[in-house]
Amino acid sequence: MALGTRRRSRRSSIDIWPGFVDALAQLLMVIIFVLLVFTAGQFLLSDALSGRDKALAQLQQQVNELSDLLAVEKRSGAELREGAASLILQAVRKSCLRKGGITDAGRARPAIPARTEVAGPGAWRGPARQCGR
Repeated sequence: MALGTRRRSRRSSIDIWPGFVDALAQLLMVIIFVLLVFTAGQFLLSDALSGRDKALAQLQQQVNELSDLLAVEKRSGAELREGAASLILQAVRKSCLRKGGITDAGRARPAIPARTEVAGPGAWRGPARQCGR
């Protein structure tokens, strides 16, 4: 009878080992799933940020090209203004010579300044004032 009681005690005792193994396996699967989600998120975010960096570099290159073009246009505008000022000065000088730039005694009138600045509207005084009249 001692054998019968021994078998009953083994069968009647609660065996927790399979439940413990199942809980650990499920916990491991949850941790792996969470790690997979975080890894996928990291990959997608890094891809999005690298795309933004590429777009930012491209925009910076366009800004540099536009600033170079602006500098070229400013230089050409300044050259055109200087050319226009010299043409105006030449026209004024020719106008002064045509209107009697040389006096009766053969002496020339006072010289016109070598360079006139065209500052904006109202800066042009006309040939009469440039000639000393």
